[in-house]
Amino acid sequence: MDEALDLSYYLGGTALESVLALEIAIGSGDIVSIDELPEDPQELVTFLEGENCGVKYWKLVLQAYVRERKYTEALSIATLGLGADFLPEVDKQSLHSLIGWIHMKLANEGLARLSNLAKASENFKLAGDSSDPSNLLAKAQVHVYNDEVEPALRIYDQLLKADASNCFALLGKAQVILRKTRNYASALKIYQQVLVLNPAMKPDPRIGIGMCFWFLKDHDMAIQSWNRALELDPSNLKAKLLSNLASFDSVFLNSLSDELFVEGYKSALEQLTRLQVQNNNDNTVLLALCSFYYSKGKHDLVERIVNKVMSSLTDSGSDLTAKLSPYGGQLSSYASYWLGRIAYAKGDYTQSQKCFHEAIRSNENNLLARVGLGQSHLSRDSIEEAIMVFESVLKANPKCLEVIYILGVLYSKSNSRTKTEQAIQLLERYIRLSNNRGSVVANKKDSDALLNKEPIALNAYLTLSKLYESQDLSQALNCLHKAIESREQIKQTVPLEVYNNVGVFNFTKNNIDESIKYFNLAKAGLDDDALTSTLKADLKVSILFNLARTTESQSSEDAISMYEEVLADCSSYISAKLRLLFLDAVSTNKSAKSEIEQELKSLLEENASDMEVRSFYGWFVKTFGKRIGMKSDAESIHQKQTLVDHDSHDSYALISLANIYCIMAKDLKGSKEEEKRRKYFVRAIELYTKVLSIDPKNVFAAQGLGIVYIENKEQAKGLDILRKIRDSLNDISVYLNLGHVLSDLKQFSKAIESYEIALMRFTNDQDFKIIGFLGRAWYLRGLSEKNLPYLKKALLYAEEALGKATGVKSSYRFNVSFISFQIADFITKLPIEERNVDDINEAITNLNDAINTLNDLSSEEEEHPPYPKSELKARADLGVSTLLNRLNLCLEETKESISKLEGKLEEAKKFREEAEAKRLLEQEKVLAERKARDEQMALERAKLQEQATQWAEEARANMIVNDSEDDMPENGDEKPKKGKLGGKKKGKGKGKGKKKDIINDSDEDEASAPESEPEANMTDGEEESAPKKKNEKRKNTKRKRRAIEEDDDDEVVKKEDSENPAKKTKENESAEAAPESDGDDDLF
Repeated sequence: MDEALDLSYYLGGTALESVLALEIAIGSGDIVSIDELPEDPQELVTFLEGENCGVKYWKLVLQAYVRERKYTEALSIATLGLGADFLPEVDKQSLHSLIGWIHMKLANEGLARLSNLAKASENFKLAGDSSDPSNLLAKAQVHVYNDEVEPALRIYDQLLKADASNCFALLGKAQVILRKTRNYASALKIYQQVLVLNPAMKPDPRIGIGMCFWFLKDHDMAIQSWNRALELDPSNLKAKLLSNLASFDSVFLNSLSDELFVEGYKSALEQLTRLQVQNNNDNTVLLALCSFYYSKGKHDLVERIVNKVMSSLTDSGSDLTAKLSPYGGQLSSYASYWLGRIAYAKGDYTQSQKCFHEAIRSNENNLLARVGLGQSHLSRDSIEEAIMVFESVLKANPKCLEVIYILGVLYSKSNSRTKTEQAIQLLERYIRLSNNRGSVVANKKDSDALLNKEPIALNAYLTLSKLYESQDLSQALNCLHKAIESREQIKQTVPLEVYNNVGVFNFTKNNIDESIKYFNLAKAGLDDDALTSTLKADLKVSILFNLARTTESQSSEDAISMYEEVLADCSSYISAKLRLLFLDAVSTNKSAKSEIEQELKSLLEENASDMEVRSFYGWFVKTFGKRIGMKSDAESIHQKQTLVDHDSHDSYALISLANIYCIMAKDLKGSKEEEKRRKYFVRAIELYTKVLSIDPKNVFAAQGLGIVYIENKEQAKGLDILRKIRDSLNDISVYLNLGHVLSDLKQFSKAIESYEIALMRFTNDQDFKIIGFLGRAWYLRGLSEKNLPYLKKALLYAEEALGKATGVKSSYRFNVSFISFQIADFITKLPIEERNVDDINEAITNLNDAINTLNDLSSEEEEHPPYPKSELKARADLGVSTLLNRLNLCLEETKESISKLEGKLEEAKKFREEAEAKRLLEQEKVLAERKARDEQMALERAKLQEQATQWAEEARANMIVNDSEDDMPENGDEKPKKGKLGGKKKGKGKGKGKKKDIINDSDEDEASAPESEPEANMTDGEEESAPKKKNEKRKNTKRKRRAIEEDDDDEVVKKEDSENPAKKTKENESAEAAPESDGDDDLF
């Protein structure tokens, strides 16, 4: 948006706005006040010329007229001033500058832009000194208006080099950076620098600051900046317009309810209308109003507004190729965009395409015009061109939700697998971005959090579900659940088709209860008055049929009544007729099979080309053809007729023929028929392969191919195919075939697992045939692993199958008898130590029952024996004559063995008890001996402790006596004792010896006896031997200490003391003769 940077400064700023009247000084010195501007400016010009007023007053008059937006009168006054002879040339140059700014103001407001810019440039050239800052600013602004960035920047840099605080140059440079380089952070710093230098600057730098914050995604700061500019200058139109556009943006993005949106939109629209009244020629205001008028359907008014805008941009309104400024280009782009929308609304897609192209040519970044161009291509069925347009938009705008959604939907219609994957990725991305869109809330579970998210198109979930349907049924069902949840969150009704699809998917996944639940929800929704009668009737037929189809597994009677209701509403609904015939044939049996066959024939004649009817007839012939006397090749004839006369690519007919060839091949036995058997299998493979070429995902054909491999002893290949089919086909036949193959491969545990899945998932544990398969698998596993419990489990399953079987039960009775025979034979072959009396008795009972059963099956009354009666009778006789006797013999042997074993066990138990008693007795004896020895040692320790205490008392008494003797001199034969600190070297050695004796008591004479004699005979002249003796004394002392602690040594010492009293006396005398040591002798 162009802003005449210093126009307000030259034409009147805040100071002038505060002046209510013009004051002009005349030659006489008086001052003339003009309260109101005259309509005809000639009066003022005559006054100014008559009084020879200076250029200052001419400028004041010009500014007054410009402030009143009377630009024509202002230019007239300025032109007349240029013709005044009394004004000097310098003053006339300033008038030229003023005239140039007025033309800039006109161009800025969109009035004859090109011509006004040209006139402004001419007047600035006549404005005098080209180095004057005002003239340089004017030239720079002209360059900016003409989109000449480099010259403008050079001038601004030149001005800032001369004066770094030139606010107008700073504003101009910030504007260029904001518009051209889009370095919003740098532009923001410059605008803030201007605000610091001059807070009252005109034009207000707060407008530029707000724009920078807006582009930096800080909308709150931007709005605060513009509001602050309005506080300082309530008449600032630019600030009003920007604040108003921000209000529209907030209303469209942040309204959490329809009421808030209406209230906010109404308030913003009223503000915009007031702005339009204040400035009727502002192109931005006019284009902002186009949205409202277009939504009201006033296309002609929108077209007139757009033409007015285009006329203001190009003077004549016809020169659309003239070069426009960037802002002019944006205005032209949006004007063309609205013309394109009008043409699109009228159905003129060619014209709309041209207008959108023109809009993109004027502004390549016009996202809405690019989306409109893509929509125009779509409306003209130019799908590839539309995709190319939207792909280019997405590349430039990776988070544009609308384009992501459109491309996802377009890719979903392609047959390419790559495009399908891209469609899934785009739609999931669209949903993810929509959920992440919106302001942050404290609690995501609040209702405000749900409303704050971007609403997700319901079709996005439905399209995703359709794409996932062929890949992952669970994921497809999950998408439908999310679709229901999204509608419930915004309190909108869920389309009945969605409930119906959820029911169908649950039925396919065998979730019968869930399926019935959603079909009932769909049925309940038929009462909605918003549905048209035609749509309601169509939906009722489909929903009711699906509900009946689902109810068949729970109540065939309820299903029949629903089918009849469907036929009452739509008698030509063939699927309902076929389901009634099917239930009659397999469940209710109300009609004879021949009657059903006649109804099918008449239905086939009426609908010979209906593949569903032909397929059902083929199934009926295969299932009941033999019962009603049809030819054995009736099914193959019918299927061949279908392929030849009606549809050579009918998958059901091809698979049926292939199955017939497989059956024929399996029926051929012997080496002579090997070639014919091979040909039948080859033909079956060809038919299965053809089906797979028509429908690569036809799992029934793949399953048939796997069975052919298995029949030809290539179990590994066949098993691999069946396992892959299991992951994609939720059908009981897959698990049964897997069980059969795994049993043949002797992988019995896995075979049992497959049978159990088929039994629990598809039959609710009621299918006696599958229970029979389980019994067979456990039987084979028991024989293979020689495990009697497994054989017993096989017998339990055989009995359960017999109990649940319907119709002829002879084969199941034979199975129970056969397994009973096998268990009896198995037990007779077990080692005697592994037999159990209970097992043998049970086997005898079961064998008798089995013999009776075989006799019954071989009797004349049995109409459907499983095997020839003679063979059954022979087996029964064998059981009586041989096997039963063997079992009885085993029972006797086992009982005898058990009796012997029990005797041995009793004897061993008795022996073990005796050994244990003997061991306990010996243990008690050892414990008693140890206890007696411990008591004796305790007594001895007590005696020794008492003796040690006595000796310690005696030693303490001796010490006291010695201390008293040290206090007086000895007689004439002995030297007087020294004090503790006055002892000589010899005295020290002897003192230490004495000290050791006192510490270690005097009862340990054995160790010191050998040294006591030399010590007693030692003279004064033998001092050199004193250290040696002293060391020996210390060693003896250590030994004495150890002797006190050892009981046995104490006894020896005591004995020696009693035997050698003389030795003890000598030691004591020697100890008394030794002087005291210098060390601390207070050891007690």
